[in-house]
Amino acid sequence: MKSVRPVEGPIRALHVDDDETFLRLTETSLSEIDPEIQLRQITDPTAVLDGIPEGDIECVVSDHQMPQLTGVELLKRVRAAYPDLPFILFTGQGSEEVASEAISEGVTDYVSKGGGLEGFELLANRVRGAVEQRRTEQALKETREGYEKLLETAPDAIFVVDAETGTLREANAAAEALLGRSREELRGLHQTKLHPKDEREYYAEVFERHAGSSGVIRNHREFRVVHKEGHEIPVEISAASLEFDGKRIVQAIFRDLRERE
Repeated sequence: MKSVRPVEGPIRALHVDDDETFLRLTETSLSEIDPEIQLRQITDPTAVLDGIPEGDIECVVSDHQMPQLTGVELLKRVRAAYPDLPFILFTGQGSEEVASEAISEGVTDYVSKGGGLEGFELLANRVRGAVEQRRTEQALKETREGYEKLLETAPDAIFVVDAETGTLREANAAAEALLGRSREELRGLHQTKLHPKDEREYYAEVFERHAGSSGVIRNHREFRVVHKEGHEIPVEISAASLEFDGKRIVQAIFRDLRERE
């Protein structure tokens, strides 16, 4: 898996414009405004796709009116190959029609060349904002994928529960096997319904204790869950409350104790 750049740190952008003088002016201006934005510059838009993988480019900045391709035509090519790569049109020949077409093709932002230093400051802000947002999204995606892989390969049953509502959000394969229920059946259930009906009030109290704790709580008392076929299974529970994907969750590990009996 390709490593994700930290949210902070050098930003590598590819700037394409057929005007070499303007390229130099842009590089000089951005190096003063935001030295962490490292520009690679080319005059030929048809060479952009070749330069992206090799240079690990995090953002494309493009003029619109160029001899070989327009900025929107280049945008279409980049979107086909790299759907989520930030792409900013930085042009002085724009119009509402161009802006509308660029938006429909998925442009990240549209910045006018006019305005002198303020225009370059705006460009620097938009490049940084777009790249930092993408870095954050990639980091969250990789964290989520890694967590889901760990969840799925764990030998014990794991339940992910909404800390506020007590509703099951996710369960792993071991949880399906333990209870004889599919994930589809488990998602949306209140966590107390995993346990014997006459003890649900007690299990609700235990969950509240888990949800309010920042550390791992291990219960030494033997608990029981109910299999889909109706029989009870003794389990040991370890649980922790944590922030994940913008939500407060309780991750509970249920260890089957039948082999110990």
